[in-house]
Amino acid sequence: MKHIQYWLFAITAFSVLGIAQAQGMKAPSANPPAGKLSSELGGSGASGKSTIDGIVAVVNTDIITRSELNRQVALIERQMSRRGAPLPDRIELRKQVLDRMVMDRAQLQKAEELGIRIDDTQIEAAMARVADQNGLPLEDFLARLQEEGVSPARFREEVRSEITLGRLREREVEARIQVSDAEIQNYLAARTKSGATANKPEVNWIQLLVKAPNDASGNALSQARSKAEAIEKELKEGKSVEDILKTKPELAIEGTGQMGWSGYDAVPSLFNEFLSKSQANAVQTVRSPNGFHVLKVLGRREGAAALDNTPVTQTRARHILIRPGPDITEAEAKRRLNFALEQLRGGAATFDTLAKRYSQDGSAAKGGDLGWLYPGDTVPEFEREMNQLATGNVSPVFQSRFGFHIIQVVERRQQAASEERQRQAARQAIRASKSEESYQEWLRQLRDATFIEIRL
Repeated sequence: MKHIQYWLFAITAFSVLGIAQAQGMKAPSANPPAGKLSSELGGSGASGKSTIDGIVAVVNTDIITRSELNRQVALIERQMSRRGAPLPDRIELRKQVLDRMVMDRAQLQKAEELGIRIDDTQIEAAMARVADQNGLPLEDFLARLQEEGVSPARFREEVRSEITLGRLREREVEARIQVSDAEIQNYLAARTKSGATANKPEVNWIQLLVKAPNDASGNALSQARSKAEAIEKELKEGKSVEDILKTKPELAIEGTGQMGWSGYDAVPSLFNEFLSKSQANAVQTVRSPNGFHVLKVLGRREGAAALDNTPVTQTRARHILIRPGPDITEAEAKRRLNFALEQLRGGAATFDTLAKRYSQDGSAAKGGDLGWLYPGDTVPEFEREMNQLATGNVSPVFQSRFGFHIIQVVERRQQAASEERQRQAARQAIRASKSEESYQEWLRQLRDATFIEIRL
C-alpha cells in the first residue's frame, strides 16, 4: 500500500495491512494478551478523570479491567479523530470493543489449552513484515507506533497474540473444512454449464452488518431489523458507504463496508445466490446468525483468466530466497544473494547448487524449483520480476514481502490447465466460500462453552 497505515487495535475497517493471505496473519487486533488483574490503578477514561480500576468482564478464570477497555476505546477514538472520521456513540463503541476483547481472550485461552506456542523468531519476522507493508524500516515503524501510544513491547505482544489466533483458526477451523469429490465435480460442472470457460466472473459489492444474534428478540430484534431496513433504503437511493457511516459510524467497527472485487464463488455461500445473479445496484438484506447483512451489488465484470481449457502462459521458474531476521540483516541477505549471482555468472556453481546452499525456502532441496507457475500464483513483486525475464535469464536481487530473491526462468509454455489443476482450483474456491462461515460457527460454539460475565 502506498500510504502510511497506522496500526490500530480494533478497527480493521480503518487499518488493513494486506498480509493476511500472504502470511497467514491479520492486522493486530484490539485485545491485549491474556493476563490477570492489572496492578494499574487510576485508569483514565475519555474525560481524563482518574477512576479506580475495576473488572468489566470475566472470561473463564481471566478478567478484563476497566483500564484495559478504556485504553482501547481511547486509542480508537484518537485514531478516528485524526482521520476526521465521525465518532460512534461511546456506549455502543465500548460494548463492541469489549465484545471483541472477550472473544479474543477466549480464543487465546483455547490456544494455550491446546499448547499453541509462537517462538521469538516468528514474531520478529512478522513485525518486520508489518513494518515493510507500511513502507517503513522496523525501527521507524516502532517509533511511529510510539507516537500513537503503542509501545514496542505492546506491539510485540499483540503480534504474538495475532499469530496465535491465526494458528488456532488453522487448527480448529481450516483443517476441518472438508471438500468432497462430489462438491468439486458439481462446482466444475456448474461452471461449464454457465459458460464460464474463459474468464471468472467477479462482483464488486457492499456489505453493512447490523448485529443481532440468533437469540435476539423483542425490542432488540425489532430495532436491528428497522436499522437494516433504513440502510437498505439508503443504499437503494444511491447513498455511498461513506455517507451512511457519517450517520451510523458504529457500523465501521464491524469491519464491513465496500468489499471490492471478488469472485462470487469465493464469497460466503449465504450471499452467493444474490451476488452471483443480481445486476448492478441491486440491494438485499440477508439474515445470518450474526445479524442482518445489507448487501448491494456495485458492478460485475469478467475477471482474470480462469483455470479451465483456455490456454494460459505458464512459467517454470526457480529461485533463491533469503529472509532477513534477527540473525540476518537486510544488507547481509542482499550481500549473500549478490555473491551467489557472481558465482553463477562466473560458472563457479549451478543455480541448483546455490539454491541448496543458500535458499531458506521449502524449494531449496529441489534446487529452488517452483514447478509450473500460473498467472496469480505468486505475489505481485515476484510475478513482475519473473515476467520480465527471457527464458534462461536470471533476475537481479529484489525484495518481496517474503524476503530477498533471485529468479531464473527455466522455460515457458502456452497450455490449458491440467485436470488436476482445475480440481485444485475448485477445491480452493469451495474452501474459501466455507471458511468464514465455519469460523463464525466455531466462534459461536466457543462462546457457548466459555464462562463470560459482562460487568460493563
